[in-house]
Amino acid sequence: MSHRELVVSGGVLSSIGLIGASLSQSSVHLCCSMVLLSIGSGLPLVAKIVSIKDFFEKKFAMANGITYTGGAIGMTVLAPIIEVLINTYGWRGAMLIFASMNFNMCVGGTLMIQHERSHTSAKQDKQREHDTSGSPSQRSWMDNILGLIKNFTKNLGFSVLCNHRILLTYLTAMMVHDLAFCGWVLFLVYYTISIGYTAQVASFLSALGGGGALLGRLIVGPFIDKGVISGHMAFIIFLVGGAVMMFSYPFVEAYWLLSLISFMSGFCLGSTSPIYVVLFKEILRNDESAFAGSMGLQLMFRSIGWFAGGPLTGWLYDISGNFYFSFMTLAGLEVIGALLIIIRPSRFKKCLSRPETNRSAYLDMKDINVATLDTQVEKV
Repeated sequence: MSHRELVVSGGVLSSIGLIGASLSQSSVHLCCSMVLLSIGSGLPLVAKIVSIKDFFEKKFAMANGITYTGGAIGMTVLAPIIEVLINTYGWRGAMLIFASMNFNMCVGGTLMIQHERSHTSAKQDKQREHDTSGSPSQRSWMDNILGLIKNFTKNLGFSVLCNHRILLTYLTAMMVHDLAFCGWVLFLVYYTISIGYTAQVASFLSALGGGGALLGRLIVGPFIDKGVISGHMAFIIFLVGGAVMMFSYPFVEAYWLLSLISFMSGFCLGSTSPIYVVLFKEILRNDESAFAGSMGLQLMFRSIGWFAGGPLTGWLYDISGNFYFSFMTLAGLEVIGALLIIIRPSRFKKCLSRPETNRSAYLDMKDINVATLDTQVEKV
């Protein structure tokens, strides 16, 4: 499936999920709609990342950070808009409006251009699959089922995980971090209301967090491209910074301090999304073909963190009855994610120290061997 088809399909599925959620009459109906929304929202992400990687080789980190600013802008702008829409049209009407807005993703998908290199690799994969398995009529039903399972696991990236075991450490840290990120998004509004501020003020703090994420995603990429900092080190710094911000919330009630901490929380917690992609590109520098599969694997682990974040944070508040224990737990999750990365630096450096397999280098060596052979023949 091409990048354009992935984005358009994701826009259609996610919009149908929003419409279904607005019409839901039971919790089961609502959950099914949310699952459809999640699937549709995840499809365009892989296509976007792979497209950026194909077109931007030298300034990939900066280009990738710019593409992720859309989410930060949405977090900044939509927080107060959601409050107004719910108060005016109710939550069902607000979801219908967002569904109509979400259909614009299909328009953006039709304007995407796929790199010639992606077209060539896709044709080669199809030709290789046809040569090895034969025509569909010649294959048995068991071969068809096994082929579907193989393609499914390949797209999820499990084969990448087998070949690059160090990815499991980073995937676990990403999952833990996204769990803490989800908890922060939920706790920020309710904590602000619990200390005496209005819902409008709480939504404004969420907008400030989105502004911090927007700034972080814009400025980190150029530093990584210039070699000032690696994706590995940037990820550790943002995890530690997020832990410090989560630890500070229970001790702050002044509005100006809450605004500053919310902005810095968004800067640390929200800036990690583009770093994930850069980090995987650094690890898989010697296996470029595994990059697309690793993106699917990354999204799966992150989805687990987001899926578990809501129930876990609600359960933490229910058993503690206060936000102190909840924010301390979120800070502890960030520390765990940082420790997972810090204790495996040698394996990461070993991956980066491996020489890249370059086709031109292979050709040069081949030419040298031929020239040496010719010289020996002349001597004989």
